[in-house]
Amino acid sequence: MERIKLNLDSIAMMLFCARLKAYKEAPLTTDEWLMIEKIIKKKELSGPASLLSMTKDELENILELDEFIAYKMIKRLATLNVFLSILNNLEQNGINITTKYENNYPQRLVKYLKKRAPLYLFYCGNIDILKVGISLAGLTKVTKKDRTYTKRLLDKIIGDDLIYISNDSKGVDGIAFKYALHQGCKCVNFVCERLTAKQSDYRKYLKSGQLLMLSAEDPNSYFDITSAIDRNSYVCALSKYQIIVSTSINNGATWFTALQNLHNNWTIPMAIEGLYLGNDRLLDIGVTPIYIKDIISDNSFDRIYEKNKKSLVDAEVNIDQMSIFEFIGE
Repeated sequence: MERIKLNLDSIAMMLFCARLKAYKEAPLTTDEWLMIEKIIKKKELSGPASLLSMTKDELENILELDEFIAYKMIKRLATLNVFLSILNNLEQNGINITTKYENNYPQRLVKYLKKRAPLYLFYCGNIDILKVGISLAGLTKVTKKDRTYTKRLLDKIIGDDLIYISNDSKGVDGIAFKYALHQGCKCVNFVCERLTAKQSDYRKYLKSGQLLMLSAEDPNSYFDITSAIDRNSYVCALSKYQIIVSTSINNGATWFTALQNLHNNWTIPMAIEGLYLGNDRLLDIGVTPIYIKDIISDNSFDRIYEKNKKSLVDAEVNIDQMSIFEFIGE
């Protein structure tokens, strides 16, 4: 079992910011931590690790932090031994950690999410398999035709020597993930709850190095809608392309995520043309189509995209022309 190895900057950030069920003391928010990073740079301090030896007065005077933030940090500093015990317990349960201060942290998250990138990730499996990948998105209710196209797309992913990136959802993604594992495709499964428990379902694939499981939440946490929405954005950022197999207008996570992605440019979206009204609406507002003939062709995803891509500037309707009700999904 791999041991948790973190540099001191990572340990400092985790101590102050990690949201863990075992902690009663409130963590710093991401915005608060990003502000502290700017101060550290401005004051030319050695890095986050320099905070570990500071008193409350030093935090307030040297970093010029307000009393409330300094108080939260001091309360967390007093729990260093508890924090190290939590790390040891995670390690015993096969959970590792990476942060934005580590070399193995996925840089696509920082590149495409910027300030929204998670400060840290919990993971199981070999993080080195994380490379160029594709994700599929769709409805939880799957038709026979959806199932066929999903498997064809996975065959193409495998043929292009790409990894499959799952968001741990039912329906299209669930079918794609299981099929990918059975076909020997390397996969990333980004969960938003119960990583500790869920890893037991995939020990065979984790042990063989075929699967990497990621989570930005406490490995023992339960489902939370905000965490699920964030997780969907992380999956987009890790994916070179996200292919929408099925979606409904103004309804569901696939639709909402697609609109967010169009606005934020986390990944290149493509949608299968002609299957669903939701898909066709997305094509109207600038998503690149992927046709049935493309799915059964020998063309790579790069070739398909270059051939079919649309410019948002040239589209008849763009994201800025959508009704507010369409954007919020009502």
